[in-house]
Amino acid sequence: MSPALLTLVPPASARAPLRSPIAFRCEATAHDLSGSREFLLATYRGRSPRLATRWLRAEAHRLAGLLSPAPDAVFLQDAPLTAAGPDVPRPDVDLRAWADDDRAYEYALRSLATGRAFVITVTDCDARYSLRVYPLPTRRPAPPQAPVPARCPHHSPAGTGRHRRPRGRRAFR
Repeated sequence: MSPALLTLVPPASARAPLRSPIAFRCEATAHDLSGSREFLLATYRGRSPRLATRWLRAEAHRLAGLLSPAPDAVFLQDAPLTAAGPDVPRPDVDLRAWADDDRAYEYALRSLATGRAFVITVTDCDARYSLRVYPLPTRRPAPPQAPVPARCPHHSPAGTGRHRRPRGRRAFR
């Protein structure tokens, strides 16, 4: 007998969506803790759930690196560094843990594939950071129309436009 396989599947909707999303808006934002300011850190427009989820994972690694750079980084060479206490929030640890977890990645992928938004939020002493991905519903494009050739008069439907003289009557000039 094979071992049981655990899969995370979002609940199915009772109705199928009328419009399927063809793009996903991806954002990385920072908010101050009072909630009065929001800063947009990065954006991306993914054409599929998989591309949007890949961006989410890469952005989580990038943001974690910015929040907690390596002590031997070149730009920190002459900076005075102090050790942080155990009670200090570490959002970089949470972001790296999410980005390295394959189950979390698959769950985000399935959520986006069903048309639902996905958000990761972490907080430190000064700000709240969010990585958001949400579907962009789009309308079906109109069928392409042939352009009117240049310098050609516009043709109006029959029965409209200039009136013609009745047959048999001629105007004299």
